[in-house]
Amino acid sequence: MSQRWYGCALSISSYTINYRGPWSQVLVAPFFNAAPKQVESIERMAIVGLAAGTSARQAEAVFENLIVDGYEIDPGIIEVGRDYFGMDLDNLNVIVQDGRMGLAHSTNLYDIISIDAYRPPYIPWHLATVEFFQIAEDRLVDDGVMVINIGRGPLNRDLVNDLSTTIQAVFPSIFVMDIPGSFNTILFATKQVGSWENFLSNYAHISTSDSHPLLIEAMTTTIDNRQGAPQFTRVYTDDWTPIEWVTNKIVVDFIRSGDLAFLR
Repeated sequence: MSQRWYGCALSISSYTINYRGPWSQVLVAPFFNAAPKQVESIERMAIVGLAAGTSARQAEAVFENLIVDGYEIDPGIIEVGRDYFGMDLDNLNVIVQDGRMGLAHSTNLYDIISIDAYRPPYIPWHLATVEFFQIAEDRLVDDGVMVINIGRGPLNRDLVNDLSTTIQAVFPSIFVMDIPGSFNTILFATKQVGSWENFLSNYAHISTSDSHPLLIEAMTTTIDNRQGAPQFTRVYTDDWTPIEWVTNKIVVDFIRSGDLAFLR
């Protein structure tokens, strides 16, 4: 089992676990529920798009009672994760399967479902529809939360708006934050009605407890970069999902903006 350490440096074994990207924001998902939401109550998490196990490694450090089911469609990526990224966590069940199929046939219920099988801004269409989000909602515990990493452009939030509208056809509450210095937006969808007030109350409790510093930092980043309600646009379904048009337009708009220096 990887070692827990609450010192100034955030590390597990020889690995740094604060990667300054979107992964740690998954950790804050449960805290849109009523306070005080206890860290030790988070028991099971699903990751659709396990890749090399970054989200699983961070979650294992923060939630000591956690079991993770990691769905990854590409066995080659699993091999790379094990060979080069230390993906050998005792609490991780690696499932080589399409994430939608895996969730649909799972008998487990999850506190957190993380959807990061995208290559922003490109998204597999079958992971962006109201039917898929209903599958995810069905696999959550009563106060479970779904988290999605969504790509956007500097001036184009069409995909954020469309997915927000689609998800709100299933979930009662959504919350949005932007990852600073990136084109990533994180969307949280709660199975119960949640609020930013809940989040701030949980933050006040957690920041004065012995919770892992990575969780406190992730919650701070979420608060500092929270966004207003997305625009209400259109619902994607299995029968109608213009995802390629939307994502291609994000890329074209970015190129036309002349802001390519951001990528250097």
